[in-house]
Amino acid sequence: MSVQSGMQIAIIGGGVCGLTCAAALAQKGINAHIYEARAKLGEIGAGIGLGCNALAIMRELGSYDDILANTAEPGRPNLRGFSLVLGADGHEELYTRPTPPEEYGAAIHRGAFLETLAKHIDPAYIHFNKRAIAVTTTEGKTDQSVITFEDGTTAKADVVLIADGVKSSLRSVVTSQDVRETLSFSNTVCYRGLVTQEQAAARGVDTSYWDRPSVCLGAGKHIVIYPISKGAVINIAAFVARYDVPIGHTSIARSPEQPSVEVVSNQELMDQYTDFGGSIRAVLGCIDKPNKWYISVVYPHLKTYVRGKVALLGDAAHGMLPHLYAGAGQGAEDGWLLAQLLSHPQTSAQNAEEVLEIYDELRRPRSQKIWDQTLEAGKVQDGMGLGGLTADSVVAGQQLDYINSYQLGEDVREAVELLKARGVFA
Repeated sequence: MSVQSGMQIAIIGGGVCGLTCAAALAQKGINAHIYEARAKLGEIGAGIGLGCNALAIMRELGSYDDILANTAEPGRPNLRGFSLVLGADGHEELYTRPTPPEEYGAAIHRGAFLETLAKHIDPAYIHFNKRAIAVTTTEGKTDQSVITFEDGTTAKADVVLIADGVKSSLRSVVTSQDVRETLSFSNTVCYRGLVTQEQAAARGVDTSYWDRPSVCLGAGKHIVIYPISKGAVINIAAFVARYDVPIGHTSIARSPEQPSVEVVSNQELMDQYTDFGGSIRAVLGCIDKPNKWYISVVYPHLKTYVRGKVALLGDAAHGMLPHLYAGAGQGAEDGWLLAQLLSHPQTSAQNAEEVLEIYDELRRPRSQKIWDQTLEAGKVQDGMGLGGLTADSVVAGQQLDYINSYQLGEDVREAVELLKARGVFA
């Protein structure tokens, strides 16, 4: 609770953006209540990539060193450039991104990442097995919203931040639309798995792909490989996409009630990559039971992320394809900006609605532009760019400059200036 305003904040969802926001608020002396549907943090997930924008925020939160302690070279960012190679035999290298030191990123297991954030939050404010099913709002400036949980209990808050993921059942609180109108199957599936170095060595598999992140390109498919867990584990994400129908087409639509993940056989995975080279297929062969993810996205773009004193953040607002590894970073940016604004000495329950409108004004254009860029990057990596699977096409498809242009604090300064100009802040 804020000393200045006495404002109560509730965060629905204990993922990347929810915990980032809560940790940043705690740093300002505000304990937000986090309501997580699962029994513990990080039950589902594999490797997660954090760009320089996310790492800048983690440095401010005090989580940077903990993250680097889990990288392939402990103490150093391990996403220092990456190579894009053809998946076919020979693995011709099309492009290696020469990443400047200030743009380095890091890869970490999702569960370990959430643990680094949770260290900065009072555990008394993290509530598990609390699946929120409704948020009832009022029009009054000082009235609190009521959150109803699946177990029949309720909670009240002045500000409610909805961070419960791409399949958010509460998105309609802001959009007034059924979830089927804001959620679409991306026409992309991803086979994910983790392979230990011991597993690979035992099977006589070439482990040269452990050294640096690699993207192996093919027609309508590509594979992302990078090391996590101090280099002991390789994270594999093998994508297969359809481009003959647009995103959201009814012919291959999936209901929100259908599972996002299923365990499939290794044979199904191998059958998708018969045109890839033997060394890559050998690595894939180490994944005995791959998880098949049906990737959903928030589409079409939302017209707003806020309604009254309720805001969407992270995947609930702009769930995107993972082809630029930007989703976590955009969630972190959301959470950080919200925390700085809600903890501002001049923010109160009376003006929180206007404060959240500024958050929407700044965050929605940026996150949705990056959403568009991830879609285009996927097309290029799957040979659907103007030049096909060529070096020129691949180089043109690397759209990381805008993502990496993020400067910590600039959006906060801009937001405060807008609030002053509009008479919300003195």
